[in-house]
Amino acid sequence: MTKSVEKDITVIIPSRSYDQNLSFCIKNIRKYYKKIKIFLILDKYQNFKKDNKIKIFVSGNETIGFKRNLAVKNCKTRFVCFIDSDAYPKSFWLNDVHKLFKKYKKLGAVGGPNLSPKTKDIEKKLVSRSRKLSFVTLNTITKSNLENKECYVNFLPSCNLIVRTDLYKKVKGMYENLYSGEEISLNKNIRKLGYKIMFCPSIYVFHKDRNFKHFARQRFVYGSTGLRTFLKFPCLESFLLLISSLPFIFILMFPLIFLSEFYLNIYILGLLFIFIVCLINAFKINYSSNFFKSLKLTFISIFMPGIGFVSSILLKDYIIKKLYTQK
Repeated sequence: MTKSVEKDITVIIPSRSYDQNLSFCIKNIRKYYKKIKIFLILDKYQNFKKDNKIKIFVSGNETIGFKRNLAVKNCKTRFVCFIDSDAYPKSFWLNDVHKLFKKYKKLGAVGGPNLSPKTKDIEKKLVSRSRKLSFVTLNTITKSNLENKECYVNFLPSCNLIVRTDLYKKVKGMYENLYSGEEISLNKNIRKLGYKIMFCPSIYVFHKDRNFKHFARQRFVYGSTGLRTFLKFPCLESFLLLISSLPFIFILMFPLIFLSEFYLNIYILGLLFIFIVCLINAFKINYSSNFFKSLKLTFISIFMPGIGFVSSILLKDYIIKKLYTQK
């Protein structure tokens, strides 16, 4: 089983640089697959100790979609496995891939959960809990491995995703002009050609959570690409990404209350509704009597996409891109 995995799958890891996260990811992959090919795509070349199955591609300061596409162009294995540099396996997570592709004839891509590792950091623990909410994660099934069977889904994130190489090339990979949400285009184009996407609970990895500061940056960037993603790839996932900006946009409509009493009443009711939703979700993610931290995180989750959306109108792309860190 392991030998066939190592022969037929190339693992692709995009990263800005060879850092502690990437080193830890590779180390854990090598615990289970000693000879599997690993393609690293870095902004610039770095010299570090590596085995002969690791190949480095230099992309410059490009988007993650560009980096992944560059790697796949040089890939000759039957399948490509995408994993983020801040994710890592703790099992032979690729061993079921062949079985699934043989069992389901029109299967184009398969993936599984990206679980939160245990941590004592309260901010990361709360972020982990918030990622199980539907308005934070596009497909919440990916944040749990409690499902005991495979199922078809419309969307899987690229932090833990295996795709047929020929199909990936056929759909021309991921859209390269977006600095986040690049996998939405891939998922949609796979389905458009009549292929299926499958969630399998045994194909799981761990994905490190961010602290509040970097989670806020991530939500900001998601919101900043929401409109362009929806216009380019209209689907349920891009629509959900777009409407995540509405709460903050509603807040900005405050001046309209001076135009009519009717809108004043609507605005007050809207604010009350948003605040109640914030309270409910803060109670949902609260852990170990950290309600006010939970409420702060809820505000970040709900309002940062809208701030990103508005900023995308005012700021140039390269400024927003700088905010999208791997930390």
